[in-house]
Amino acid sequence: MSVARTTQPVAIQTVPIPPDILEEIETFEGEAQRLQAGDLSNDLFKPFRLQHGIYGQRQPGVQMVRIKIPFGGLNANQLRRVAELADRYGTGVGHVTTRQDIQLHFVELKDVGTVMRGLAEVGVTTREACANTVRNVTACHLAGVCQGEVFDVTPYAKTVALHLLRNPLNQSLPRKFKIAFSGCRHDCALTPIHDVGLLAAKRDDGTIGFRMVVGGGLGSAPRIAQLLREFVPMNELIPTIEAVIKVFDTLGNRKNRNKARMKFVIDKLGFDEFKRRWEEAYVSLGHARPDHAPIKLLAHADEPVPLIMPTPSSASAGNGNGSPGNGHGAAETPYQMWKRTNVVPQKQPGYAAAVIKLQMGDLTAQQMRFIAALAEDYSNGNLRTTINQNLILRWVPETKLPALYEDLAAQGLADPGAELVEDIIACPGTDTCGLGITSSKGLARAMAEVFPPGRVPEDLKDVSVKISGCHNSCAQHHIATIGLHGVGKRLGDHVAPHYELHLGGQVNGTAKIGQMTVKLPAKSVPAAVTHLLAVYRRDRLQGESFPSFIDRAGKIALKEELIPYTIVPTFEEDQTFYYDWEGEEEFILEDLGPGECAGGALEMIGDRILEAEQELYQAKLLAEKHQYSVSVNKAYRAVLAAAKALLVTEGLDPATDAETFTEFERRLGQRSIVPAQYKNLGAQAGDLGQKDSSPEFAQAKIAFARGFVEVCRAATEQIGKDLKLAQAGEGEAAATQAADAKSLAPPQPVAAGPDASVYDLRGVACPLNYVKTKLKLEMMEAGERLEVWLDAGEPIKNVPMSLRNDGHKILLEEPLEPEAAHFKVLVEKVEG
Repeated sequence: MSVARTTQPVAIQTVPIPPDILEEIETFEGEAQRLQAGDLSNDLFKPFRLQHGIYGQRQPGVQMVRIKIPFGGLNANQLRRVAELADRYGTGVGHVTTRQDIQLHFVELKDVGTVMRGLAEVGVTTREACANTVRNVTACHLAGVCQGEVFDVTPYAKTVALHLLRNPLNQSLPRKFKIAFSGCRHDCALTPIHDVGLLAAKRDDGTIGFRMVVGGGLGSAPRIAQLLREFVPMNELIPTIEAVIKVFDTLGNRKNRNKARMKFVIDKLGFDEFKRRWEEAYVSLGHARPDHAPIKLLAHADEPVPLIMPTPSSASAGNGNGSPGNGHGAAETPYQMWKRTNVVPQKQPGYAAAVIKLQMGDLTAQQMRFIAALAEDYSNGNLRTTINQNLILRWVPETKLPALYEDLAAQGLADPGAELVEDIIACPGTDTCGLGITSSKGLARAMAEVFPPGRVPEDLKDVSVKISGCHNSCAQHHIATIGLHGVGKRLGDHVAPHYELHLGGQVNGTAKIGQMTVKLPAKSVPAAVTHLLAVYRRDRLQGESFPSFIDRAGKIALKEELIPYTIVPTFEEDQTFYYDWEGEEEFILEDLGPGECAGGALEMIGDRILEAEQELYQAKLLAEKHQYSVSVNKAYRAVLAAAKALLVTEGLDPATDAETFTEFERRLGQRSIVPAQYKNLGAQAGDLGQKDSSPEFAQAKIAFARGFVEVCRAATEQIGKDLKLAQAGEGEAAATQAADAKSLAPPQPVAAGPDASVYDLRGVACPLNYVKTKLKLEMMEAGERLEVWLDAGEPIKNVPMSLRNDGHKILLEEPLEPEAAHFKVLVEKVEG
């Protein structure tokens, strides 16, 4: 029989908020009040808000609150508090993410501080769930109970997560940084797509540790992580991770957000050089040879409930390898179907883990309270979120599974197919995300007809479906058997929502990124996937799985099969193709069009100064709250950003700290652009390895940074569209410019005729291609000609227009080759 469920509210057990956490929340509330009073700009507030786990939504005036849940572990009491906050300050719905967080949407800014307080009272935080920090540390939801695990990774994931939380080492990284732990060869936590992936390992002598890979990631440029250490002993785990973060922090690309993840550092250096830098960082951080001291682990209470009579694990409960079973007969009852697909026998005899399938990660506050009660009645009061956007109850006595099913079914929470192909993963998409292009959730609901829960045929047991609303891959579409990400496609005067179809991705076994195969209109995706499955069943070999068939058939053949589904009727023929799934208005995409280069360069300069101001603002705020070591980090970043602002006028946007300081000294340090006190800028700014965290040291660094930022801001305020900084002496300036012209020229100039030389700017993006051309022309006499080579697209649209606006003559514009991938522009200098 099911357990009787009381409708009376259960009191939430709270604890006093630690003083430092309370001060952190009060600071956030104070800054939010300043913003709302008009005393603080949104540009300054935004990075501060993100650091605290609060995102702006696409809907104005409301926030998304991301609750950080290391390894997905929370208890019934915490879940009740999340339900209470969702009801009172959100929409009454929570969303489980693919990083095991829980998000609340549509929270007003004035209420965010109250939400933070409520979470802190039950030991939960939003801190660093967003921004350029170490994000939530994930782990397999079966850690500790999986039959195939090497050991329980839970305490290690928890220890690393809390060690890095609020750690000065990772408060201002070039971009987000993700870590995952897996305990068995099935790699449920997907370690190959993380910046740091840790897979449990055991040596022949029984010593346990981790196999460590680094540099993975998805997004617009997916990468599979590479092996850094075959075996990391436990005493070296945290130092090894810290050294990787240090290399990323030092060498990460801070000029281009789209090239800022650690995978791009590895691309640029090569893996051997990255590994050498990591070894240097390991020593520089004070871990100069391992001392073999044992790691100090944080415990996670997850004790079993008593069994009346332990029984052998039933073979019908699942397949025992960390995934639910798939064998089924034609006469299954709903309970049998649920048990087959949603229940996994634990390695502890007599216990099972039951997955509660959520519709694309969503659950109501009422369901949260109900599940909290189930966790206490059937288990030990604990539960976990999964990376597939579900919840799982562990330590359920197998004898109680029928009663648990009855209770779940009574609340509509007993859908079969959890963690299987029919459990389609989808990000929020255009429902709430400001970056979303398409309605990924709407498409996922439409795909339920293709993959009916609990009734998907046996031949699709190894298949996964993941849908992202844009290329950022929050739903991890790159590693799905069938992955989809939303785009828009202009067709005449209208835009139709489309999805790029990626096939053959996987993590289990040999990790592989799926191949982008074809672009499909959103309304045709279910039919196209249905046809793809039919082709598989028509052409497969004996015993061939769907992933293996994709590999054998190949992209070209599969694309040909799907070409009919790429056709889009005109708007007049069928308007439904121009509406997204569940959309009530015609689909649109904002088109900003081409920019003007000088204006783009000024915007770039302004963005760098704004970044410096944001960092300086946070440095001051942190120092006031006695977080001195982190405030020094922010002051250092403010100096770097301001220096980069001035270097834009030299046609430069350095990717690393060292390059920034070197080029600033070489190009600007010897001129009176900034006072002499700021010469040798790199030495004066210091580095992040300094250990002094005294208030006097912090205030000195902040004062230095403030003075430098003020000087740079004043210099940039005098810049017009000529992009010239004020200089002290013409002779000195001419000498410097001559040296600059030499460094900016192509390595081997090519003669373009008797009266023109070639300046090859292929591969240089806007607006720096324009700035470099402008500087080159300044070294020439009036009437002289310059042939500039540019890429197709934005460069050829923008640069000639900008040079005309400067008064120069454009004598010729034509392709360099028949494919028109590059163009040549002949410019004649006109004295201004």
